[in-house]
Amino acid sequence: MSPALIALIIIAVMIALFIWEPWPIVVTGIAASIAFCWTGLISLNDVLAGYNSTTIALLCGMMVVGASLFHAGITERIGEKMVKITGKNERNIILVTLIVSCLLSSICSNIGVMTAMAPLVTAMCLAAGFGPSRSLMALLFGSQFGGFVTLVGVGSNATGNEVMIQNGLEGFGFFSITPFGIGVCILGTLYFVLIGRKLIPDTGYVPEFAQTDRKPLDKRKAIISVATLFTVLVIIAWNPLPKAIPMWVAAIIGALIIIATKVMTLKDAIKAIDWNCMLLVGSLSAISLGVKNSGLGSIVADKILQILGDTPSPFLLTTVIFFAAAILTQVMSNIPTIMLFMPIAIEIAGKIGVNPYPICMTIVLAGAASYGTPFAAPQNMITVGWTKYKFLDFIKIGIPMVIITYIAVVGLIPIFLPY
Repeated sequence: MSPALIALIIIAVMIALFIWEPWPIVVTGIAASIAFCWTGLISLNDVLAGYNSTTIALLCGMMVVGASLFHAGITERIGEKMVKITGKNERNIILVTLIVSCLLSSICSNIGVMTAMAPLVTAMCLAAGFGPSRSLMALLFGSQFGGFVTLVGVGSNATGNEVMIQNGLEGFGFFSITPFGIGVCILGTLYFVLIGRKLIPDTGYVPEFAQTDRKPLDKRKAIISVATLFTVLVIIAWNPLPKAIPMWVAAIIGALIIIATKVMTLKDAIKAIDWNCMLLVGSLSAISLGVKNSGLGSIVADKILQILGDTPSPFLLTTVIFFAAAILTQVMSNIPTIMLFMPIAIEIAGKIGVNPYPICMTIVLAGAASYGTPFAAPQNMITVGWTKYKFLDFIKIGIPMVIITYIAVVGLIPIFLPY
């Protein structure tokens, strides 16, 4: 049996178990990573490496810093004041969440934005009298939309840029992606507010970090908590610059400050971390590497060449490349997806004599359109832990968003990056 077929079988079984859910999805995720190891597609070190990553460190640190706002008694007060502005209207809270997260994640890590904003969004929902699950899903989507706005909005943007340079092209400018990102932000926000939020239920689940008794406002703790969060976010915003402090270092130091100043006890800090989420994120790394090592992606790319023929139209090329990359990124990390498709797309563009930049932009945007499954990106896994949404919930709300991203791409490329 070929490695690609083995990988395909593992992924198919994993998806079936995610849908059926006979046991917690964290068990399925870990089992899938072990299956890739058992079949020889990855090593045991590869499986364990996912739990020894900077992403895990960043998440743990930011979850503690974010939870400190609850323990200082500040989130409930801010949430109550914000609800006076938005009213006890879920649509308004979702709209505010989408706009703010879009703006912040255009310059900050989307995981950093999510973990920083989640306590406030949760507090607003609880103050308004309904569960936070739909608003936290809006936070996920908003942080992903914002990643499209600048070259540093999400790591896969910069990766695509680097692959272009390695293949002899001039890289995109810092704001080259901005028109497309704004288009995705506008269309995505309208979709979520008007349609998307109605496609998923309010699960009624309250995240672990908010499952604490209402705390009286402690001014000392509030000042330390807000100052720490603000400082960490500033460092995250500066992260793309040379000699910047790594994001995970800033997050861990922030968490240590929170514990050392007794804003939270060590026991409370440990409880604030969603360990199921950490296990899922760790398994995602191994699964993605297993798919990559199997050669499944290369087979998909070869099939694309067969479908396109020798002289495809630019529209057909854009459409096929977009959906191939978008589908693959639902089961494989966006960075490997972009690294796989970018050189092939550049070669195809050269053979048929069209401008390669529209194709490259298509791959960057498709590779980051990881809305459709819980395991498409670490931030999706985080949202599962916060909301208890199921695999089919992601399918229902995420697949239309992939199509909307495609509409933005094909609609704006002729204007801003003509062939």
